[in-house]
Amino acid sequence: MLMSALGMRWTRIRIRQNHTVAAAEAGPREAAAPLPSLAAPATPTASEGMATFVEQAATAPPMASVVEELTQPEAGPDQAESPVAPVSATASRTMAKVEVLGAVRVTVAGKEVSFGRAEGRALFALLATSKDGELSESVIERLWPGEGERGVRRLETAVRDVNGSMRQAMGLGPAVKFVVKAGMRRRLSAAYFDVDWWRFEEAYVEANSADSELVRRRALWRMLDLYQGPLLADRDDLWCLPLRQAATTQAVGAVLRLAELVRKDDADRALGALTLAVDRIDPYNEVLWRQIMMIQGELGRLPALELTLQQLTERLREIEAQPSPQTRQLYQKFIN
Repeated sequence: MLMSALGMRWTRIRIRQNHTVAAAEAGPREAAAPLPSLAAPATPTASEGMATFVEQAATAPPMASVVEELTQPEAGPDQAESPVAPVSATASRTMAKVEVLGAVRVTVAGKEVSFGRAEGRALFALLATSKDGELSESVIERLWPGEGERGVRRLETAVRDVNGSMRQAMGLGPAVKFVVKAGMRRRLSAAYFDVDWWRFEEAYVEANSADSELVRRRALWRMLDLYQGPLLADRDDLWCLPLRQAATTQAVGAVLRLAELVRKDDADRALGALTLAVDRIDPYNEVLWRQIMMIQGELGRLPALELTLQQLTERLREIEAQPSPQTRQLYQKFIN
């Protein structure tokens, strides 16, 4: 759809905080099937900008924030969903918190870590997207293509910069290495870093392999809560773009699956997840907007449905587009 053309633009558009909640018919491309994990280089903070309902005519109570939903049990037919702590509470205090879902940010004991060289910042961003690390040749090819021996020297400079900056931030001696070499691969030491993207991918795997719906829901909620913005949002390197788009695709798929699981028990909760998705994940994804509209229409919230279409139209106008015929047909189906 529109995502591939917007990988660079959406990071500069400020997403408005409040939106009508809504839901869409699932089409061939809208199915909640598992999405492939990133093949290339693959903490959390309290969730910001939680969407709230703007449905003036709705009879349902206001939707709580997603973080609050994660900490509240959800009643099911046979058992309640156990409370899940917000992701910001799961990180170890002895580790550096790394956020790459959104702008890249590294903090130790609440203090931000800065790398002194552009090479160090680039290497850290790349390795933070892959828990297993990258071949040294692949790192050079991605970060400094065509530089030959100079690329090798820049890699070693980057490693020294990351190690030195992290030692100073954590108060550790020169023997400690934060960028380790295993065979021909370079990677960040998992003993020192708690990376939001790594936990996002772990939740993705759990959601696809869970034996129970309860476990699957928890994993999907974690994915939604961890996604604070486009992957490596503050970097405009070409190698970031396919990773960013793939991460967005994973997040959108997780929201669609979550909404489908939740809506049968709590339509408002499904609306809350979808509303957060169009605020934070992909503001131009009509599949998400139609899911919102579908649920609103089924609940008979026609004023909210009309407002949702207006909001979508305004969003698409930002990229010189307009709602598709499928979206308008869905709207007419309920209005008529």
